[in-house]
Parts: sequence; C-alpha cells; structure tokens
Amino acid sequence: MIHIVETITGRCRPQEVYDYLADFTNVQAWDPTVLAARALDDGPFRRGMRFGLKMQIGLRCVSMTYHLVAMDPPKRLVFFGRGASFKALDVIEIEPAPKGFRLVYTVGIAFDTPAGSRLEGRVAFLMRANARRAMRCLRTILGGDDGRLPKPTALTVLADRLVLPGLAGFTRLGYRLARRRWPLAPRPLAGRRILLTGGTSGIGRAAAHQFLALGGDLTLVGRDPEKTAAVVRDLRKQSPAATVDFEIADLSRLAAVRDLAQRLRRRSGPIHILINNAGALFDRREETPEGFERTLATDLLSPYLLTRLLLPTLQAARGARIINVSSGGMYTQKIHPADLNYNRGVYDGPTAYARAKRGLVILSEVWAAELREHNVSVHAMHPGWVDTPGLQSSLPGFYRLVRPLLRTPDEGADTITWLAASPVAGRTQGLFWLDRTPRTTHTLPGTRATAVERRLFLQAVERLVAPYL
Repeated sequence: MIHIVETITGRCRPQEVYDYLADFTNVQAWDPTVLAARALDDGPFRRGMRFGLKMQIGLRCVSMTYHLVAMDPPKRLVFFGRGASFKALDVIEIEPAPKGFRLVYTVGIAFDTPAGSRLEGRVAFLMRANARRAMRCLRTILGGDDGRLPKPTALTVLADRLVLPGLAGFTRLGYRLARRRWPLAPRPLAGRRILLTGGTSGIGRAAAHQFLALGGDLTLVGRDPEKTAAVVRDLRKQSPAATVDFEIADLSRLAAVRDLAQRLRRRSGPIHILINNAGALFDRREETPEGFERTLATDLLSPYLLTRLLLPTLQAARGARIINVSSGGMYTQKIHPADLNYNRGVYDGPTAYARAKRGLVILSEVWAAELREHNVSVHAMHPGWVDTPGLQSSLPGFYRLVRPLLRTPDEGADTITWLAASPVAGRTQGLFWLDRTPRTTHTLPGTRATAVERRLFLQAVERLVAPYL
C-alpha cells in the first residue's frame, strides 16, 4: 500500500474548511490530477453520498467513484474511492489553530492485483509529488498563501503574436495545457454576494454552479421567467444549503436595465461581485424598441449602464470586483466610435459582436483606472471556444467545424469563477484574462485604438446611455 500524509495550515475557520471539503466536487479546483468531478447523488452532503471523478495519472485517464463514508463536522471527513484496479482511502482531519486551522490529509492507495502491487514502488514517488502539489493549491484556496500573479509562458506569447497558433489556446487542448501550470485556485466565497447576468445556459449556468460550490450568495439575472425559475430550482437542488435567487430583465432594453438596477439597490447589503456575462450574436441587423442595434444594446450598452448604476452598491462592498465576459473574436476588430449602431456598410453579425466585445474590454480598462481608489477591481476575460447552445445557433458552420475541439461550459467558466474568488485578481486591475493568465489585447495590426478614438468611443457610449442614468 502507498501511504501519504500531508499537513497544511491556513486562515479560514475550521467550519469553512469542513464545508468546502465535504463537497468533493471541489477537488477539481485543488487537485491538478482531477480533470472532472461531479456529485452522483442529489441533495445535501451526507454519509454514503457518491462522487464521480476523472483523473490523469501519468499518461492514463482513469475514472473513480468516491463515497463519503464518515463525517464528524467540523473535524473529520473520510472518503473511500475505487477505480478499475485500485482503491483509495482519503482521511481529512481539521483542528483549530491560533490563526485559523490545521489540516492533516492522509491517503492510502492499494492495488487489487499482484501486477498492480508490483508497480507501487514505481508510482509512489509520482503519487506523493501529486499530493504535495494538491496541498499547496489547497493551502492557497484556504488562505494560507496569497500567491503570485501568473504569467504567460514565452511559448504562449509567441503563439499569440503568430495568431494561428494562438487560436489553439482557445480550444479544449489549450485549456488542459494551461491547467498544468496553474499555481492558484479560487477561495471559498462564503458571505460574498454575486450578481450574474446571462446565467441560465452555457457558460453562465456553469459559472453559477461553480459559485454555489464555493459558498457564494447568488442572484441570477435572466430574460425568460419560466426558464430562469427552472434554472434556480435546479441550482437549489444541487446546492440545498446555498442562497440563490433571481431577477428578470430583458438586457437588450436599457429601460429594463435601469429598473433592474433600481430593484437591486433597494435590497439590503452590498454587491461584492458583478459578472457582466449576458451576450448575444444576431445574424441580421435588428433594432430594439429604443432604437439601438441589438448586439450593441445587449453586449455593450447594457453592461455599461448596469455597472454605472450599481457603482454605489459595489463601492459599499469594500473590495468588490467587476468581471466583463468578452470574446476571442474581439481580436479581429477595432472600435468604430462614429458608427457604434452599425448603420453603415453591410451588416455582419460576428463583426458586430466582435466590435461590442472589443468595446467591453476598453471599458474594463477605463473603469479599472477610475475605480482603483474606490477599492473595486475590474477585469475582462474570454472563455475560449466553448460548446454552448448560443454558439451552435449563431455560428452553425463554425460550430460543426471545430466541435471536437470545443471546451465544456465548465472549462469556459473557470476563469470567471477564479477572477471572482482569487486573491490575485483582487490585487490587480484592468487585465484581460484567458485560463487564469493575463493575455495581450491585440494580435492583429489595425485593431488598436488611438487615444482620440478611445475618447470618442467613451463619449459616444455615454451619450447613448445618458437618458437612462
């Protein structure tokens, strides 16, 4: 049998540590060998609950089923796991420490066959190295280490500049390669209130599940009342102890955005994290009843207006974060301050979408500079190429071409969740992220706006939105 013991300390309360680790799906965040983790049973975490894991062990991808076999809150958790040819017993013991907690993690691994037993000596070193790395990551999550700002590798920088190799980073392969370098993971979000737009499907829905797994209090904004209510029921079913509610608003209508902000401001308590995730791509030009091109209204004017109206509530949080979800498509376009409403030329849906997402990145940089003194951090990110219903319906040809390479919604949402919960993101401003790493905002010539163009762009946005402020 392989026997491993690791000890860490951190600043969280023992109960918070226990609650986080009792949800064994969180193991995907702190154990680099775990590719995916999900609960196999519904309801609250309890003795006998099962979890399914996919793990990368050496060059092999293996599946395991874990059972939560013992619970003694907030002191002890025991998980028993079985794979095709081996089994594991994970014992977690938590005790108070002067500045937080002390955790002892003990793992026993045994092979079922004589051939497997003969391999123990060869794989023991690898298993222990993986355990040490997992515990370093868990210590970061639980407040033992603030970590350093991750940096792109020289190869990544070169790939971005060469454009086509950089596109490979948008795929599932890019995500999995980047994941090997991650030294950091998100911390629990207990007591933090999160406002998430566009959370009823795709990346937003995946992010909602991730936020609740970290213990955050979630308000979901959706357009369709029945669909939004159904998603919230599902979220509550998956996380019965979580606090989750919803608001209904058509975010292509600025009057509806204004009314939403008014309702949110009337609630008690600050908003700690605002995720401007809602977006849409339309294949033909349409105007909203307020006279705005729909992509511009939904993907740029709406997050601008919502953020502006919620600034007092965000500033009251003392350490709030704003995360704007952009798109890799923005690399192909520059801003057009004199034609934000796309009245000129032949309309192209992907181009309109890319222009709006480029504008959202510029707004993130501007807000970051303005809000630094108010202790509000602002970031933009793009999720890569993700297999979502929106991509399938809006770009069916592209979807068919790259479908085998697309990321899962969970993989696309990962950086959103990380930016909301990582201490590093709270100490930085105005960056553009992919896979938990700051990336360049320009790769193609002619897409960088001049200082004059940026000023005209901001003035144009402010002029359009002014009647609704």
